[in-house]
Amino acid sequence: MFKKILITTALLATGATTLAKDNIKKMYWDGVEVVWLEDNRFPTYDIQVYFADGALSDGNKKAVTESMFNLIDAGTRRFSQKDIVDNLDYYGVSYSSNVNHEYSKFVVSGLVKDIDPTMRKICHLFKDSVFPKNQLNIAKKRAKNHLMNLSTDHASLASRAFREISLYPSPFSYPTGGKLSDIKRIGQKDLKNKLEYFNKTVLKRIYLTGPKNVLSIKRIINEDCGWSGSAQFVRKVNFDKRKDHKGPRITLVTVDKANQAQVRFGKLLLKEEYEKRAPLTLASHYLGGGFTSRLMRELRSNRGFVYSVSAFAGGQKDYGRSVISTFTKNENVIELIKVVKGILANSDAKTLDKTKDFALSQSSLAGSHPFKYESNSSFLSELMFMDHVGREYSEIYNFPNAIMKSTPQDVADSLYGAFNWDDMNIVILGDKALLKSLKKEFKNVRAVTYKRYL
Repeated sequence: MFKKILITTALLATGATTLAKDNIKKMYWDGVEVVWLEDNRFPTYDIQVYFADGALSDGNKKAVTESMFNLIDAGTRRFSQKDIVDNLDYYGVSYSSNVNHEYSKFVVSGLVKDIDPTMRKICHLFKDSVFPKNQLNIAKKRAKNHLMNLSTDHASLASRAFREISLYPSPFSYPTGGKLSDIKRIGQKDLKNKLEYFNKTVLKRIYLTGPKNVLSIKRIINEDCGWSGSAQFVRKVNFDKRKDHKGPRITLVTVDKANQAQVRFGKLLLKEEYEKRAPLTLASHYLGGGFTSRLMRELRSNRGFVYSVSAFAGGQKDYGRSVISTFTKNENVIELIKVVKGILANSDAKTLDKTKDFALSQSSLAGSHPFKYESNSSFLSELMFMDHVGREYSEIYNFPNAIMKSTPQDVADSLYGAFNWDDMNIVILGDKALLKSLKKEFKNVRAVTYKRYL
């Protein structure tokens, strides 16, 4: 049965990726690299602009980069925010930004027939945004309210706290959007200076998809946006090796009267622990990649501790991270931790080789891979990511084969590297009454208030 499924999905993958291979073209516009995926099926376009720096450029003034991109349409010297939004809405344009620690991107999509006025307006925003004080104050108030309301969104709050705890002391632990104390310090001058820095200093790369006439924006990019190849800064990061510890380190993030506990397991990954992408992805999928995954069957089907559980491990350019994410009743927390420990301890190569789970994970992951790129925007994002981390596009097409060639030993090694119990950070967001029982069962336990992460 697995072979039939794999053959079918392999044919689908071949059709999709061959089209992409043949239609990817690279060029330079005034020194700015452009990657164009030709697609004549629809009269639409997607544009993604890659900036080779992100939130790490903020230094001691946190959250400025993310605020700048979020407020790029807040107003210019010629147009108010209402004028800008109404104009882009008229053309049916969708636009957004995403700021990571290492890089940022700005995304625009719409109808090809309207690409000229649309991109002129977008370039106008990047060249002339003034970040009006009234709009900045509204945005700051909204950001503060969002953070304060996290006390009622325990899943998001737990993930936020877990990131900071598990990635410490690397520079990637601090939230890109900052904390309450950071938001109040952001001023108009900070945003203007940040925009100028990204326009004039940071290297850019443009990713396009659509028919040939999307290339008409070349002159607009060069003249209206003013972007050129002279901007060459690329963020590079050096940081000390993580602080390893013997045995898991447990942090109870206390929220009063929490009737259930959010639980996260994981750690910061070093390059040697995430560079083998296929076996690491397969290890995550085997562990917590769906209803038939090892964790789901053991924690939900066999014991009824959880409703859902997921696992992920992967890397960016300069760091990686692993996470197991779930939630349970307060009275099940200790037993859940022990079960997860047992599953990880019994994920050696011999055990994997004897179970049907390994073969099922291989075939399902390899078969589902091409469906990740059903939309051009998702495929463009993957091309961008591969360029960012310095890997060949061929890895995208060869990924299913790499998954099927991964051995039980490869996956066991990846599981050990990414989810080593002795290096594990365990974060539990729940009622402070859990502290006593946790300290009774485990050695390295501490409690902190959730307010520390706002």
